[in-house]
Amino acid sequence: GNPQLKQKQLVAYHEAGHAIVGALVPDYDQVQKITIIPRSNGAGGLTFFAPQESRLESGMYSRQYLESQLAVALGGRLAEEIIYGEDMVTTGASNDIQQVANIAKRMVKEWGMSDKIGRVAIQEPSGGGP
Repeated sequence: GNPQLKQKQLVAYHEAGHAIVGALVPDYDQVQKITIIPRSNGAGGLTFFAPQESRLESGMYSRQYLESQLAVALGGRLAEEIIYGEDMVTTGASNDIQQVANIAKRMVKEWGMSDKIGRVAIQEPSGGGP
């Protein structure tokens, strides 16, 4: 088949994965827009979520919200695995993996949200939200 069409289809499944997980996890932002038009930064597509105004104003994020963010970020890769199989997952999810690593690292090192490490900060805050 057409390689460009296959690429668009994969990106569509990937972005749909983010959106579906976002709709299913508790206390998460609403999907605002999904695009499968490639971006100049290398992203094949994007799923935009509209954060709740109160969350934006306070800059405070619950552990539940952060864990939901981790799940949503991995939703694209999960969709690729479900549709194409684990061996066919693409590098398209690399930015998602970086985002997950960054949030998880901050949860443990800055915000004391690790059951194993405990309620301590082991790194200076890097500022801002997740």
